Amino acid sequence: MILGQCPYCKSNVISKKITAQGKQIKLYTCENSKKEYDETDSYVFTSDSTCRFRIYSNALFRWNKRSISEYEIKKLLKDEQIVVRLHGKKGAGEYFKYAIPHEEYGISILWEEDVQEEL
Repeated sequence: MILGQCPYCKSNVISKKITAQGKQIKLYTCENSKKEYDETDSYVFTSDSTCRFRIYSNALFRWNKRSISEYEIKKLLKDEQIVVRLHGKKGAGEYFKYAIPHEEYGISILWEEDVQEEL
């Protein structure tokens, strides 16, 4: 499924189901971003990979956001930012932050920016 245009190379961003560490997750990736296992069993970009845009659906799990949805990725690609709902340790307290595309990590949270109360 095509979700939008890559913010870096303007190719299509697609959604794939993959298995990572024994769990089914979604990978939102640019069509020009290709990875494979090399001879040392490291997961690396291929020689014909011309883009590095990739977001794993569980990328924000450490802040207790279980998954990033296809809808959120579509909005991120269209608006270049989204508001994400995060939770403190042990699920105590929730807070909202802006997230933007990041060339190396796929997605980045703007910790210093406060979300305007339009929710």
